[in-house]
Amino acid sequence: MSHPPFDRILVTGGTGFIGRYVVNMLVRDGFRPLVTALARRAFENNEYLHEVDIVNLDLTDSTKTNELIESYRPHGVVHLAGATGHNDATGEICHAVNFIGTVNLLKALERCSVRRVIILGSASEYGKQILPFREDMTARPVSHYGISKAKSTEAALEMNAATGFPVTILRVFSAFGYGQPAKMFLSQLINHALINQHFKMSDGLQKRDYVYAGEVAAAIKGSLFTENSIGRIFNIASGRGTVLKELAETVWDVCGADRSLLEIGSIEKTGDDGFDTEADISLADRILGWRPLNSILPTEGKNFALPEMIRQMKSRAHLVRR
Repeated sequence: MSHPPFDRILVTGGTGFIGRYVVNMLVRDGFRPLVTALARRAFENNEYLHEVDIVNLDLTDSTKTNELIESYRPHGVVHLAGATGHNDATGEICHAVNFIGTVNLLKALERCSVRRVIILGSASEYGKQILPFREDMTARPVSHYGISKAKSTEAALEMNAATGFPVTILRVFSAFGYGQPAKMFLSQLINHALINQHFKMSDGLQKRDYVYAGEVAAAIKGSLFTENSIGRIFNIASGRGTVLKELAETVWDVCGADRSLLEIGSIEKTGDDGFDTEADISLADRILGWRPLNSILPTEGKNFALPEMIRQMKSRAHLVRR
């Protein structure tokens, strides 16, 4: 794979979960990315702290966004910054951060002759549809988060169609790995299992397509340096849905927790929880040459990645207690 001459790469939201994997990958490849964050302290424990440049930026501030882009003039951009939709009952936060913030960034980049822009989309853009989700399906989001991400995708692709703006959308499904936000289902599940504490969940019959965060970073790199990725949407997932009940039972067993404390079916499903996700990943394979090597549950031919995530979380918990 030939790399275009990128001297300046901007990573928005580079202090977040996926962002740390992406930034670490870029540094290992010899880049010194500029990372935007709402707070520098979010990156302070990263091993590559002194090999990146960090600037505070709120993308909803169009003036500040324009100033940064005009000053830095990035060759490549990986746009990861966004709101997850938790504690956003009205959708105002998702709309402001995920849609308005993305539009502000795109407008600023359009004026600086950027060479490649990668935007992190979401499986939530599909909503409840027939599996597997394919990139040519019409977006039918049902959550505030999904709606804001779908509108961002639409705005970006409209720019590409009108002017050839070099943007690629990666619809990432359920990313997992060490550093996942504590509020996410898998993190909560593992944390409760490690301390052998009651955990309440729905019936867990819904499926989620889990993809290892390090492989999301690899897909971002592949799309950043592949000409044929421009103007396209790619599903980034394992290509296989995991039943959450089976995942919960596996976590409980790997952690050696008491099964009676795993309260499956004790709460109702809400929001996007009511439907399954599973991706067709053939386009990413064909165009990017990307295919997942890890799986969250034992799968023939793939690395069982869940125990390593649990080991890292357990090790970190011991360090914190000390």
